[in-house]
Amino acid sequence: MTGRWDEWLVGELRGIDAAGTTRRLQPMVSPDGRTVVVSGRRLLLAAGNGYLGLGHDPEVLAAAREALESSGASSQASRLVAGDHPLHHSLEQECAELVGTPCALVVGSGYLANVGLLRVLGRDATIVSDEWNHASIVDGCRAAGARAVRRYRHGDAGEANRALEEAARDGGRALLVTESLFSVDGDLAPLAALGESCTARGALLVVDEAHGLGVAGPTGRGGLEEAGRPGGADAIVGTLGKALGGYGAFVGCSPELRALLVTRLRTAVYSTALPPAVLAGCLAAVRRLRRDAGLVERLRLNASALRGALAAAGFQVPGEPWSPILPLVVGGNQETLAAAGRLREAGVLVAALRPPTVPEGTARLRLSVSAAHTAEDVETIAAAVIRCVPGRRGA
Repeated sequence: MTGRWDEWLVGELRGIDAAGTTRRLQPMVSPDGRTVVVSGRRLLLAAGNGYLGLGHDPEVLAAAREALESSGASSQASRLVAGDHPLHHSLEQECAELVGTPCALVVGSGYLANVGLLRVLGRDATIVSDEWNHASIVDGCRAAGARAVRRYRHGDAGEANRALEEAARDGGRALLVTESLFSVDGDLAPLAALGESCTARGALLVVDEAHGLGVAGPTGRGGLEEAGRPGGADAIVGTLGKALGGYGAFVGCSPELRALLVTRLRTAVYSTALPPAVLAGCLAAVRRLRRDAGLVERLRLNASALRGALAAAGFQVPGEPWSPILPLVVGGNQETLAAAGRLREAGVLVAALRPPTVPEGTARLRLSVSAAHTAEDVETIAAAVIRCVPGRRGA
């Protein structure tokens, strides 16, 4: 590498470090979904997205193990070449039934699904997007070749409707894209109002259920179910690597859109397909969720217990009362990192979110709970937060 490039790299790293936004990888293993082993020390995991604990469910592990033995460790190719396993189609049927769409298409990850889907739907269209949408949606909007991208204030259905009105006056196609349950603050988008606006303006509604699936709704079918509109979107992106405990994603949609995606979804056409063992594990997890509503109920009880304990101690915790995502805004980057460090010393692993993930000056601790946590685990997490995050009560 030339000296000029070396200087650039060093300068970039120095700037990141000075801003308190350096990221570092640290190997860790979760043996049970409720704890994690870091550098030989076991901590309570309050930073994960495996909300239902299905990543360690015996049925899920058995299904993955069987597929690994029968079909090997790799899918060998992209789906259009030689990697289209029968398990893809079984999983797609189950996922479509779960979210209430006619069809589904399984792809490699939620990031690939969002970027690829918006590239297909957004070209020469107007995209209306919540300002707090996930980075994968932001990047999809950038890559789409859209006629225009209009961002509306977070959760503001009125402003979103006005953006759709402007798009309708300008002519051409329009779509609105939003997360259902937002990944940082655990609040639910106004999906009913957004859906009505899209219907009235002839716009497509694209809903990312990454954190809603398995969490929101009485049976865990997602934020659309929670809003009384199960299946009520033109495209639903569901992630298999969070509450469902596996890896990958799917797009729930119409037969026509699925057919178009098979041909034009570049992030799937040019990617190696998910391995059979991953597909089998995800299929077992979806089936488990569909038949066992008690999973969602246990998750909600744990989330409610932690939120209640923190509220009783004077903390203000935004988000839905049932959401397993509990943010505590600290403010400064270094202050937030210090609080996360104290929590780790107390035996609890918590994520410290800093810019650019969140706006400047709003660095926060993102707590999360799982159905795998015991009542005692939740009490321990709450006690550690109350002890290690001083000065945030009533903030």
